[in-house]
Amino acid sequence: MTATERDEYSVLNPDAFTRFFVCKEILKKDFAKRSIKLLDVGGGSKYFQSALLRDKLPYDLSVIDILPQPKKELGYTYVQGDATKMEFADSSFDAVVSMDVLEHIGDDRKVAFIRECFRVAKDLVVIAGPFESPETTQAEKSGNDFFRSLHGREHPWLIEHFEQNRPTKELMDTQIKKLGCPHLEFESNYLPSWLRLLLVNFIPETIVDSKKVQELNRFYNENFLRLNDFASPGYRHFYLLYKNSSLKKEFNNYFKPENSISHQLIFEHKITELTTGELTKLRAELTDANNRLELTVTTAKELTARLEDTARHAGNLQAMLDDIHNSKAYKLAHGFGSLKRILKK
Repeated sequence: MTATERDEYSVLNPDAFTRFFVCKEILKKDFAKRSIKLLDVGGGSKYFQSALLRDKLPYDLSVIDILPQPKKELGYTYVQGDATKMEFADSSFDAVVSMDVLEHIGDDRKVAFIRECFRVAKDLVVIAGPFESPETTQAEKSGNDFFRSLHGREHPWLIEHFEQNRPTKELMDTQIKKLGCPHLEFESNYLPSWLRLLLVNFIPETIVDSKKVQELNRFYNENFLRLNDFASPGYRHFYLLYKNSSLKKEFNNYFKPENSISHQLIFEHKITELTTGELTKLRAELTDANNRLELTVTTAKELTARLEDTARHAGNLQAMLDDIHNSKAYKLAHGFGSLKRILKK
């Protein structure tokens, strides 16, 4: 993992960073550093691999996705396929994970997706993503409306959540009961913080300095355990389905949040400073542009007045010349001049 890749991962929008980090920590607690076969369902992102490599976890990673295989070098096995009818044998992988995929699948195929993930796993299934609730709907609508106001189009994955429908807790609970396995459920991405960070990351770098946004992202990513990230309501729900019941743990065996008022105040200061500071800078730039425009208008008015004055003087001069040409003295002088030329001949 190069320094550039590490930095790209560290400054990700916290919506993405936290999902990869949390999933990586779950695997590390359950399997430590022993070699396992791991399947990421619908995981076309390179950043989950970055999370695993950062902790030097020697997992044999495979990815299945409906999209064609990327042309770049991946460093893991890529399979193009339909996750609702995978061609892997039962229990092919020690662990199967799927992050933020179920909400992109039609309602008529969600059950098949869950059951297929469970079928090809031997020990553990992790399914994470946004689930249906009035608060989540409101937050996603606000995010999409804000994105549209800035970019003139719908946000591609937020609008798809509305088109395909987010899964419901009832759906997951029903399937878990039918599968008859022990499980653990918890929330992450405290919704108010999630929305604020999402909106900041939606603002174009022509308005807000992208480096300052990355600095804010890095602070949150490095401190999210202290920033009340696992509080309810959370944007993202994690479901851990244990086919190997000996792996079953409680939440505190995986994570130990250390809510810090100090860090939360620093976060509030940073996000306020970023938005107000950039708006102040933008206002100064607009004021400067307006002043330059006013100066240009004033200069144009002065130039127009000078041109009109010059035209007026030119008109007066022409009138004077016309008066001279029409005067008796001019005609008399002109006549003497003609006579003198004749006499010289």
